[in-house]
Amino acid sequence: MKKVSVVIPAYNAHNTLARCLGSLVNQTLEDIEIIVVNDASTDDTWEIMKRCEAQFPDKVVIINSDINTGCGGARSIGLDAATGEYIGMADADDYVAPTMYEKLYNRAKETGADIVDSGFYSEATDKALLTVSDDLEGELDDNKRSRLIAANGYLVTKIFKNEILNDPPVRMQQNMAALEDLEIFIYTFLKAKSIASVKEVFYNYCDTAGSNTKMSDLDKYYDAVYRALEGVYDKCHDMEAYEGCQEAIEYILTKVYSYGINRCLYDRIAQIGSDETKVKKYFDYAGEKETKMLNKLSKLKDKVIIIPYENNLYVKNNISKLDIEIMKECDRRN
Repeated sequence: MKKVSVVIPAYNAHNTLARCLGSLVNQTLEDIEIIVVNDASTDDTWEIMKRCEAQFPDKVVIINSDINTGCGGARSIGLDAATGEYIGMADADDYVAPTMYEKLYNRAKETGADIVDSGFYSEATDKALLTVSDDLEGELDDNKRSRLIAANGYLVTKIFKNEILNDPPVRMQQNMAALEDLEIFIYTFLKAKSIASVKEVFYNYCDTAGSNTKMSDLDKYYDAVYRALEGVYDKCHDMEAYEGCQEAIEYILTKVYSYGINRCLYDRIAQIGSDETKVKKYFDYAGEKETKMLNKLSKLKDKVIIIPYENNLYVKNNISKLDIEIMKECDRRN
């Protein structure tokens, strides 16, 4: 068993994959398993993977999928193959610092934590983020879990004990254009008993042009929003820790619900202007297709979001009044 398995989905990653894999094969942690899944690429991604495996056969495992299943599906294939004591994740667009997995693993062994987190750097915004403060470390309770969930964060900055993801196996949905990691993100915090962190920035997020996270297509984005809301609820609502974290979870779901509504109304808002006095007009002038989408989304919202917006402190403190009014109008009409 390797100390750490790192799973990387790759689709048409010609421009970035070599840099990503170079940062992983040169980790100071020698006992590492790097699992790369080719998600039916149409460029030379598979050839790059084969060259890397030939050069580092003791570290690199490559898997070729003939069917494109999206980032979530490809990552799930990699998770099925992961044998490490701990599991990490990365994206083919990005790269990591050479000491990342050694320091995360050492911290995991020192503390026995189920999850160990670290810092995230975005090249586009030139900003770094650390989401696990000292007071959130250690044994998790409802308050800590809620604050961690509400703070968002990233799977790629963490390592997880293998059993968190594999006992039982928990996987991402296939062919989601965005938000495919949300249900796993929340699930792992509900399941884990403890968390630790290394207060260093290791992960470099590059947000390359055309990357998976850039989503403007209405149908694809709506599908991702709907399936993310449904997926989080279905995967998590029966878990023991759910009730104690429900306010934070529903805050995240409310944000996603708002994203979906605003994407459906994007053209109307751009045309009429962003103003609380114009909210009714956004819906009055929405197209037939968008109106049907909003009706379906609102019905799902009634199932997965129970706490009224005004009673959820996370919602009141973090979502704009305009967005709340837009959601309320959507609720009233459907």
